[in-house]
Amino acid sequence: MLSLGSLLDQLYGGRERLSRDEIHRRAVKADLPAETMSLLDALPEGEYAQDEVGAALEQLPGTPSVPDGPGEGQPATSLSDEDLLRELASIHRTRHTTLRHGSSQALGHHTQRMDELEGEYLKRYPDREVDPERERAGARQRD
Repeated sequence: MLSLGSLLDQLYGGRERLSRDEIHRRAVKADLPAETMSLLDALPEGEYAQDEVGAALEQLPGTPSVPDGPGEGQPATSLSDEDLLRELASIHRTRHTTLRHGSSQALGHHTQRMDELEGEYLKRYPDREVDPERERAGARQRD
């Protein structure tokens, strides 16, 4: 059986976003097993990027593990700068959904990975550009 990551690669085929109905149609066409189809059927209506549908599926009982899922994947210290920024963008994009709808375990893994990625970013860029309006004095000037 395909891993969930491979399954999603197959379903998305390079497309950025798919509706739940399109995901279902593609899964039927790929003749996926009934247990996989039932997981996909449990997705709420809407459009999903590949990482968003992966995160949503991980939260459902009975979902096989996804390589590079929360708490897994390459250690942040071994990521290139480009991969680190990409993973940070992805984890921030999925944070709200995980906070609102994820299990305690999913939220814990998400938090752990986010802390690891953000910590590595801060080590690499200790002198990152800080917007003066994001500081206390800048906020006072806006008031």
